[in-house]
Amino acid sequence: MKSSYVKASLSLVLAVTVSSVFSLRSFAAVEATARSVQPIAQTCGTLAVKAGTVTVNGNIAQTGATVMSGSVVSTGSGEAVIDMGPLGRIELGDHTTATVICEGGSIRVRTNCDKTKVEVKTGQVAIETPKTETLSAGQTETYDGGINATAPAGVDVELECVGKKAAGGYVTGGLLGLLALIGVGAGVAIGVGLGEGDIASAPSSPTVP
Repeated sequence: MKSSYVKASLSLVLAVTVSSVFSLRSFAAVEATARSVQPIAQTCGTLAVKAGTVTVNGNIAQTGATVMSGSVVSTGSGEAVIDMGPLGRIELGDHTTATVICEGGSIRVRTNCDKTKVEVKTGQVAIETPKTETLSAGQTETYDGGINATAPAGVDVELECVGKKAAGGYVTGGLLGLLALIGVGAGVAIGVGLGEGDIASAPSSPTVP
């Protein structure tokens, strides 16, 4: 009787042990699978600062900085180049902001400009907004506002925010209008001041008794 009890106990312990081993292996496999499907940030290319100050995601960057997919690259008074190896090359003119995304062997780029100049040196660039068209090597176009565009591997394109520039940036139409209005106001004020001065300095007419 005692021997049967011992055997039953050993069988129970063995069953629990085997079950625990398989459960732990299953949990480990699930955890490993979860880690394997986590997205990995993709490297787009390397930054080369030609002049001025350049930022990547709001942080000042130097030549040799890594540009990750989804990065926002902004130039100041200088220029920058993003060298993406086999994917291609993007050159940014001064005072230009662009978001660069690398996906599936192609490049997606969007700009934040009042006007965007696109110059294709090698390959093709498919413009999606503000209008749909494809630019080939040797073509240059300027678009109102920012653009959304895609390009296959091997492209060489220059992007630049264009417009009338003032010290430290661009002068938009609204700002030009404001400056003109201020100028008109100043002119009127000066004219009124001169008129009052003339009136004050003019001899008074003699009073008739």
